[in-house]
Amino acid sequence: MDGFDVENVPLVSLLNDVLSEYTGQLRALLGQFDTDGNRNTSADTTHTRQAAAIRLAALDRQLQQLHGALGQHQTRQQAIRRHQQLAMRTGAAKLRFVDSLLDAQTQLDAAVADAGKRIERARVAEGSRPRVDEVVAYAGKLSRYTAAPPNYDPGAAMPAEPPYPML
Repeated sequence: MDGFDVENVPLVSLLNDVLSEYTGQLRALLGQFDTDGNRNTSADTTHTRQAAAIRLAALDRQLQQLHGALGQHQTRQQAIRRHQQLAMRTGAAKLRFVDSLLDAQTQLDAAVADAGKRIERARVAEGSRPRVDEVVAYAGKLSRYTAAPPNYDPGAAMPAEPPYPML
């Protein structure tokens, strides 16, 4: 852009400066056209009026350039806002994903701990399991002291129970 330092000077400052100068030039030019000024056709007055008109035209071009720069600036600002909103939505999605991962980790840790307890109980049960010959010997000892009730009739209808041992 001609004559503007848009990289280091805010656009609003540039616009205010150009508008102030434009207003001053316009007032000066219009001030030369008062009732007495219209009759004054000297070369100096005409030259001053032409210089003011040329300066106003240059300022008008600068205003048009600034208007274009402001449009581009607004477009960039809208793009920045869209990207910021996208970044916030993406960040929120990432947080939800991390939360779900932490929940899954908690559930998996609980499942692993439960499985570890079950394995430990199985190992204890495995180590304390009696041998078959000991169970048979113990059952033989118990059977000597176990008998059917005194009035037991094996032919009578009974509830669904296994039959009692007979002596």
